[in-house]
Amino acid sequence: MTFQPTGTTIRGVGTTILGILVLLVLGASMGLASARLPDYAIYLALGVLLIAVAAIDLSLVPVLAVPAVFAVQRIGPMSGSDLLLGIAVLVALVLVRGRGLHTMQPLLWSGAFYVALTAPQLILNRYAENYIEWAHELVLVLGAMVVGFVIGREGHARLALGIFVAICVAMGATAGVMALGNGLQPVYLGVWHKNAIGAFLMVGLVIAFANPPWLGWPGWMAWGAFVICGVGMAAAQSRQAIVGGLIGIFVVGLRPRFHNGKRSRWMWLILIPTGWFVYQEVASQLASDNDFSSAAQRITWYGESIIVWLQSPIFGVGHRWWTTWHTGFGGFQPPNAELEVLTTVGVLGLIGFLGMFAGALWALARMNPVYGTLGLAVVAAKLAQSQFDLYWVAGHASILWIIAGICYGVQERDRADGIERIPHPVQTLWRRTRGVRI
Repeated sequence: MTFQPTGTTIRGVGTTILGILVLLVLGASMGLASARLPDYAIYLALGVLLIAVAAIDLSLVPVLAVPAVFAVQRIGPMSGSDLLLGIAVLVALVLVRGRGLHTMQPLLWSGAFYVALTAPQLILNRYAENYIEWAHELVLVLGAMVVGFVIGREGHARLALGIFVAICVAMGATAGVMALGNGLQPVYLGVWHKNAIGAFLMVGLVIAFANPPWLGWPGWMAWGAFVICGVGMAAAQSRQAIVGGLIGIFVVGLRPRFHNGKRSRWMWLILIPTGWFVYQEVASQLASDNDFSSAAQRITWYGESIIVWLQSPIFGVGHRWWTTWHTGFGGFQPPNAELEVLTTVGVLGLIGFLGMFAGALWALARMNPVYGTLGLAVVAAKLAQSQFDLYWVAGHASILWIIAGICYGVQERDRADGIERIPHPVQTLWRRTRGVRI
């Protein structure tokens, strides 16, 4: 029989009581604020949530950054997703020390390449919005990568991605039902634009289709989530997200399946008819006389973006020029990643942007496919989607790098635990393993 020192017991009980009292005080404050100061209630609610999660397990705080990507509402000068991502980055930097972050160097160097090449324009374009957005992008890229790594390294990948896909499934099911009720018109869900819905569901669809073994999801659950996300994308009629989703499916389908080494046949049944549908829709809009269709509007914005870029071709005119109007143009954010980068940070920044994606895709492609395929597919899907839509949008611009970081984190956790996940040899008509059917 062993006895615990009395002092330790008293100290532990005192700490528990103090923690309960703090939560009670915060809970009461939140109730009071909701009644008398509703504008500040959300701040206290987030504070209570963060304290409660940190009290359970500090490593769970970075997980909050994943569902937070859906929080597009403004909290003071920033969105909810920005606030929670910033907090998650600070906690992740505390937890990451000595935890194998060096294995993610290729991905980090890719992000740092873009951030470094966009820094010189800060000297030329000296205004507050430019400085703030540059720091914002630093967090959206490098910060998100570190957060993702910590999530994977601490063993929370299944929880984080499970929550994300569950929200996507709820969003997709709701969008599908609403589309049936509004005569199959594009669906908008509260604060989420149809293209925002499509961008979220695109990522959820790719995660469900890839379904890496370290997630541990049964096949029926992954396929169910895949179908519902696909239905939601169709209901939202976000064509650019559908294109991105097709690219993600194509990347996953071309790489050998983890459990039997076969390449996916389903992707051709999905890619061909869906791709043809998107082509027909865009072609019909371009052929119509409607100057206000989404395709015609994009062409107008492309032309105006080129005019803005020519004002400073090498370094760009600075971030968020569409809100400051200092270029003579504004009111729209260029609906193409390269055009937005060209206008804001010029040719030098575009080299950094393309280098960031090329380096990330190369690094993820060289990883063990069991870990790297999901990150590779999501990054490729987001790059494809951003050719026809906005790229630098808080939650959408961070989720791909969080997922890429998760892939590295899970790999490092398995290595530290002595777990070896070897992809099955590729099966073809000419080379196959005994007992595996093609």
